[in-house]
Amino acid sequence: MTFELLILAMLGVIVGSFLNVLILRLNTGRSNSGRSGCMNCGIQLTWKELIPLFSFAAQSGRCRLCGSAISHQYWLVELSTAILFVLVGMQNLDLFETVTLLFIVSVLVIMAVYDFRHTIIPNKIVYIFLAVTFATQFPLLGTFGFSELVLNLFFVVASGVIVTSPLFVLWAISGGRWMGFGDVKLVIGFGFSLGAYYGLMAVLLGFMIGAVIGLLLLAIPKVIKYTPLRPFATRFTMSSEVPFAPFLIAGFFLVLFFNIDVFVLTELFYDSII
Repeated sequence: MTFELLILAMLGVIVGSFLNVLILRLNTGRSNSGRSGCMNCGIQLTWKELIPLFSFAAQSGRCRLCGSAISHQYWLVELSTAILFVLVGMQNLDLFETVTLLFIVSVLVIMAVYDFRHTIIPNKIVYIFLAVTFATQFPLLGTFGFSELVLNLFFVVASGVIVTSPLFVLWAISGGRWMGFGDVKLVIGFGFSLGAYYGLMAVLLGFMIGAVIGLLLLAIPKVIKYTPLRPFATRFTMSSEVPFAPFLIAGFFLVLFFNIDVFVLTELFYDSII
């Protein structure tokens, strides 16, 4: 098992490097197959500078030609994807389920980072996520007869509707000021893959994570500027449009990999203090 997890970690680093390319070139008109280069001077990278994680450290985070700083996004995405791939490998799934979940994780990483950079989620990526999370229910549904198939299909669709309803209400009431419609569409997939209860739990966790990080960014910017959260502190204020998809996706991962239930944790905490 340890060897398999090591392979998944290495695969995650490689895939994370490719995801960076997709994120940076998405909706720019640039081909995804072109050679990577410095974002400042445009010099093409050598093979040594394309090695995930190692290249950032070897170059001390700077371009060898112009000396401009290389975004921390590169190694953060590579490392995060590796960790997520290992977590997938720890779920004891069959090959098909593992490959499917690795793909879903990769799509969510793209959405989280792209939304952080641009405060918008590309429709094409959201629709891919929805299609895959919906389609993965069919192997399970196919084990039933026709009537059971229709009933279970109804529950899958209903779960997506239930999970997205609170966000849709926020979006409708605020006219899109409190919540982007991309977030409304995103969490439909949470319902498809996690079911109504745990899908809502992922959304709740997303709100909680967003609230905590938001308070930290606003309350202690002088401290945050010395941490990896520094880009947040310089980009977002009370009047800023804050990307919410990264928080929702973090909540999804917590439920998916650790079965986090806020109500159970609250009850345990309450019992421990009385």
